[in-house]
Amino acid sequence: MDNAEADTRQAVAASFVTICWLGQDGAEHSAAASPALLHEHLHRALPSRAGVQYQNRLNRHSRQYVASQGTHVWCESALEAETLLWLDFVGEIRQIASQPMKIEFADGSTHFPDFFAVLHNGDQVVYDVKPSGRMTAVALEQFSKTAEVCAVVGWRHEVIHEVHPVKIRNLEWLRAARHSRYHPKTDESSRLALAFATPRSFRDGALAGDLRRPYLAAAHIRHLLWHGYLRTDFESNITESSTVESANKEKPCNCGA
Repeated sequence: MDNAEADTRQAVAASFVTICWLGQDGAEHSAAASPALLHEHLHRALPSRAGVQYQNRLNRHSRQYVASQGTHVWCESALEAETLLWLDFVGEIRQIASQPMKIEFADGSTHFPDFFAVLHNGDQVVYDVKPSGRMTAVALEQFSKTAEVCAVVGWRHEVIHEVHPVKIRNLEWLRAARHSRYHPKTDESSRLALAFATPRSFRDGALAGDLRRPYLAAAHIRHLLWHGYLRTDFESNITESSTVESANKEKPCNCGA
């Protein structure tokens, strides 16, 4: 079977798949899986389901702030919250929705992907979040079917597992400083750029940035680390002793959250 024939069969199979979602007004919508869905605003969809929360449940619901769109997004577990934090830091997402749709497969089974996002480059992505230790045969089959549907529609499909705990710890420490109020003014930014033109420790850079108020310079450094204007080793815990240097990034900081 050649690629064209395989694509045709895949498209025919996907035509029996239904995508269901809730609009911002709460109205129910459904459509066959096809490229026409690229024109729907699924990144604005309301959650298609709400998981059950009860005492002593291991997965705790929460709302994670996503700076790129300036809103909180509902999460069904700590892993989903960490995933949102990581995706926000990577900086590709323009808008993202939680539990955005129900996929009704031709065999009668269903699947609720965890997130749907539109990226800055225009790509539309369906995300599934799953601990690596729970990638059972059932999960693999479900994600395989989801990936086939996404390919027909024109969506990307990604399965995200755990982010390294050290990276998460670093991002949790930096995230408060991602907001615009921590963005250094022009003169402060110039001092920090000069301070980190050659690698030096976080602490020494804060002192060079503002000798009288190094705590303010430290907040600016955290902001610039989050937005990629300074860089350090995210594979290790970031401390006052961590080596920081300029990333020589010319694009203006877009931190309007």
